[in-house]
Amino acid sequence: MTKVVKIGKLAIGGKNPVRIKGMLKSFYSKPAALIKEALGLEAEGAEAIRMAVRNPQDAVLVKDIKKEIKVPMVADVHFDWRSAAAAIDAGFDAIRLNPMNIYKPEQVARVAAMAKDKGISIRVGVNSGGFRRRFSHPRQLAAMMADRALRYTALLEKNRFFDIMVSLKGSDVVSTIEANRIFAGKSLYPIHLGVTATGSHEEALVKSAIGIGSLLSAGIGSVIRVSLTAPSIDEIRAAKLILQALDKRSFGVEVISCPTCSRCEIDLSRIAEGIRLAFIRQPLKRRLKIAVMGCVVNGPGEAAQADIGAAFGKKHAVIFRRGKIIKRVGAPGVIRELIREARKL
Repeated sequence: MTKVVKIGKLAIGGKNPVRIKGMLKSFYSKPAALIKEALGLEAEGAEAIRMAVRNPQDAVLVKDIKKEIKVPMVADVHFDWRSAAAAIDAGFDAIRLNPMNIYKPEQVARVAAMAKDKGISIRVGVNSGGFRRRFSHPRQLAAMMADRALRYTALLEKNRFFDIMVSLKGSDVVSTIEANRIFAGKSLYPIHLGVTATGSHEEALVKSAIGIGSLLSAGIGSVIRVSLTAPSIDEIRAAKLILQALDKRSFGVEVISCPTCSRCEIDLSRIAEGIRLAFIRQPLKRRLKIAVMGCVVNGPGEAAQADIGAAFGKKHAVIFRRGKIIKRVGAPGVIRELIREARKL
């Protein structure tokens, strides 16, 4: 079990649930858009929000954002230690330092002293792109990433700073998994998980689910950020799906549906998507599993094992509630009927 470190009042690690972090993507020239994005991430379920601080001037933007949201803010800092200092002064609840470009001992010591004085944590964020070279094998890269993180945490410890989190992210899944496994075997600091620069939307989702999911299944990881070349709110939704699929967290409705085949005689994709969208717009307060199955092969069994389910024939569906058949309805009314039964539960 890792030690517990806080981002503001948010406890990370130990027996706490795996946390979800988001990141702002709006232009800084439009502060209102930044605030709107932050509010959207908070409403969707982000428990901490990260913001790139490119220079000391960027840091002051956090003051207006924090007036509108309750979740803690993390400054993402590269290259210039003075940006980290400005972020601490501006009121960020944590900072991320890149060991690849902020590494001079005297600069790290000054940032650590300021963070300690303010009572905020530091994430040591190692990314594969920081090495700027090719590796013969992903495991060689992983070993170097873990070594760099361990050396940097040791430097912070030398300065009597221990409120540390660590992330080790590669753009490929293999190096990311291996780097985190190496580090977790040698340190008790909580780990922030993610796969970086993952590619197109579908490819990014697959890489993130495999990389983050594999590590969480092995008991590694205390906070996650899914990285997508997409709107930031999509990253929060993907993170929730990963955590719920692994039974690490619960976020309301889980819709399961069969992949369909030639036996299926209805538009199951449309029905399953309609149910999913209905509960995104009006979420339930607790988790329910809703099964939508397209034929009689496995349909009745899967539907019966869910909280609520529908198993289709040609033009009708049998509705199940916790294993018992409660009614038979025509295909056009299934979405409405499943939503009604879900809200009863």
